[in-house]
Amino acid sequence: MKIDFHAHAFPSEFFEALARLHPDMIRLEHDADGRLVAVWSGTPLPAWDHSARLADMDRAGVAIEILSNPPLYSRVDEHAPELCRMVNDALAASCRRAPDRFKAFAHLPFNNLNSALQEMRRALDELGCAGVLITSNVGGRYLDAPEFNPFWEEVNRRQVCVFMHPSSSPFYRDDQPGTLLSFPFDTTLAAHKLVCGGLFERFPDVVLVLAHLGGTLPYLARRIDIAYDCPEFYAGSLQPRQRPSQEMRRLYLDTALGWNRGAFECARELVGIDHIVFGTDYFLRTAPFMDWTSAFVDGLGLKAADRELIYRGTAARILKLEG
Repeated sequence: MKIDFHAHAFPSEFFEALARLHPDMIRLEHDADGRLVAVWSGTPLPAWDHSARLADMDRAGVAIEILSNPPLYSRVDEHAPELCRMVNDALAASCRRAPDRFKAFAHLPFNNLNSALQEMRRALDELGCAGVLITSNVGGRYLDAPEFNPFWEEVNRRQVCVFMHPSSSPFYRDDQPGTLLSFPFDTTLAAHKLVCGGLFERFPDVVLVLAHLGGTLPYLARRIDIAYDCPEFYAGSLQPRQRPSQEMRRLYLDTALGWNRGAFECARELVGIDHIVFGTDYFLRTAPFMDWTSAFVDGLGLKAADRELIYRGTAARILKLEG
């Protein structure tokens, strides 16, 4: 049984509301079959189709998808509570229609931390969401800032899984699509800020999963350690209290878009095989991401027990889907 940790769902009502509230963010179109599509950050995002997704999962041998909607955090303002509630309710409805096939992450209105905590309670306790979605930055703000401490305190208390998906960096200025390079770079920056800022020291029960094999973090981990081992090299910067690569072992990574053996081995060396989960980044029906990711994992020559951890075991444990 495969649990796809990284799969997106975009309710049509969310697209329509976003186009009304933030017309500069997306452009609504229709595909050749008349289905709604929103172009966001240069990428066409199809509106959610429950039956079509089930058919795609069946073809690819995916038993469960954990649904998320990262574009929601691109703009965080007074409209965030309305949009988060709308998305959480829509995804929860799909989960109720097929409870054995779909689970969802909670989306929170980070324009106000009290509102975010209230929506977390509602989404987890009333809607049955399996975890919480954050992005590498939330409307341009990074989650290591003290203002987000109440959020981390609550997820630490609940021991609920947090999935970090990348977002375009507020510092990115280039003609290349943000999803191409800015996304993995921003995951790296955000995770570095959290780890070196003492996230796991202060909140030891936090379970944090990074998308896309952790961006470039596994590749750069030893370089980041220089701030601890030779602090004069980074004169003027904050010296971490613990060796960063040791703290990074607490992180979990997903396999999405990571179809490279060297990248995978780098990630496995950093966090261990039991901290890697199967994720495909699936949302485009024309993109064979589910098939590619399964073929990649199957081709690694892993022991059956390790492959089972990636495909199902670790995700079921940290999302508390067992028992």
